[in-house]
Amino acid sequence: MNQQSINEQALVDSLAASCTGQPARADVLVLQSFTQDDVRARATRFISLLREADGCSRDHASFTTRDDRTLVQLTGGARAVIYHASGALQFSAGVAPLEAPFARVEEREVLLRLVNDTAQGLKLAEWTGDKGSLAFERLWLSKAQGADRERSSEPVLLRATGAWRHAINGVPVLGAASVAITLAGDNVLDALSVRIRPGIAETLDSAIITPPEAGAQQIARNLASVLGNAKERLPSDAVRVRSMQFGYLDLGKRKAQRVLAPVYVAQVEVRHKLETQGYVFAVPATERAYQELPLFGTDQVAARSRASIGGHCKEVLR
Repeated sequence: MNQQSINEQALVDSLAASCTGQPARADVLVLQSFTQDDVRARATRFISLLREADGCSRDHASFTTRDDRTLVQLTGGARAVIYHASGALQFSAGVAPLEAPFARVEEREVLLRLVNDTAQGLKLAEWTGDKGSLAFERLWLSKAQGADRERSSEPVLLRATGAWRHAINGVPVLGAASVAITLAGDNVLDALSVRIRPGIAETLDSAIITPPEAGAQQIARNLASVLGNAKERLPSDAVRVRSMQFGYLDLGKRKAQRVLAPVYVAQVEVRHKLETQGYVFAVPATERAYQELPLFGTDQVAARSRASIGGHCKEVLR
């Protein structure tokens, strides 16, 4: 570790302190293979749920298959996309961003009820599988407000988005929101994203989970390698830990993935003078590495067999 760039022990302590609740053991899971027939069936099921939820006709659907995704053009300018590698699903009602605002800025409790009612109507929990569950994670709002030199208008609530986190046997699947619902005014569904991979084919192993300190040390080494040899010492408060979490890692909607293995994922900020750079690092939470984590999201992950033995993954996700 280059002491001129960062204070390793302070970073390790901060990372480890922010991560709690990891189990002593967790399963390494093999995901089901995903065929073109599965793509079509998954898209059809998705559209059927949309039709049942909003009462609008989705009978006229035009399918266009490309190399990495299938596009479904629906009536009224709406469209859906399914990504072949992951099975991720997205829907957009085709409404312009400033159209169909809420009549007023609703209270948070009202909006929480609206997004949760929509999630139940869409039967989103059915996508999680026998061992899966969904937990509400956050609500965020999109607002607009006009102003000139003399006065400002009242803010207008354009959209309300609720996000949920998928968990398998209580272990969260980290990455982008597993489910995200965006509502426009009059409780109209504006957008929907479902990033829950097809079900579990088998359990590859029940792995012992390493302590957070071990993961924090690997993350600190990865950060040091990314920063390189600094010409001047960074201030003691230059590195800020946003979070460190334990869970499985979904590598994104465009990535094929055969294995879900326990990892530690950390978000770190490096501030120096007028610049701030954010990093996301993922390292195995097990002594044996069961999958190769891609460097900066450029490579497809590869599963390792139960018998293979490998060192800790040295790649970094940013």
